[in-house]
Amino acid sequence: MRLVIKIGGSLAFDANGPRLAYLRRVGEVVAVLKKEHQLIVAVGGGQFIRKYLRNVKGKLPNRQIEWIFIELLRANVRLLSFMFGLKPIFDLNEVTKKTTGVVGGIRPGRSTDANAAVCAEKIKADLFIKLTNVEGIFTKDPKKYKSARLIEKLSFGELGKIAEKKTAPAQYGILDPLALAVINRKKIKTVVMSGRNPKHLFDVLQGGPHGTVIG
Repeated sequence: MRLVIKIGGSLAFDANGPRLAYLRRVGEVVAVLKKEHQLIVAVGGGQFIRKYLRNVKGKLPNRQIEWIFIELLRANVRLLSFMFGLKPIFDLNEVTKKTTGVVGGIRPGRSTDANAAVCAEKIKADLFIKLTNVEGIFTKDPKKYKSARLIEKLSFGELGKIAEKKTAPAQYGILDPLALAVINRKKIKTVVMSGRNPKHLFDVLQGGPHGTVIG
């Protein structure tokens, strides 16, 4: 299979930096997957980068802050490329149908989700998986509302109606508009699921019921 797996920054990085024990667990799964499948891993920023950005918010224009955000994401990409034995991707023009590697931030105005989706389009991915710190997509924010219900299946159109349309640095919601447009245009099967137990990725590849399936 051709796979793109996006690791949410909140899973991989806390306010003090990389969560190395967690990343090693992901690395064990990646080591198995890359032997059997074509794989691109995407990574977000996490609390460490968000804390950094809060300290410069209001002191620089948003465009400059986004460039700083991208440079910090490049460090995350380097870290995962070393840990997972995959090449870093810093230019989407380098991505072809046979590319494997790790991608993060590329340029202002585009989330790491969008970069992951573009990579999925370029390699003609069979599956795009987004790992988050919740079980999937809910009817409401499950951290605020006990009545929130997990949505097990969504069409691309239905997701577009409920996804948040935030475009400030590090605030893109479930999937940003560009990521939604790409997976919708190419009809890329997408799963949004909890990444707390990376081994559940094996279950998903076997068709197991984890998270929210979009498609």
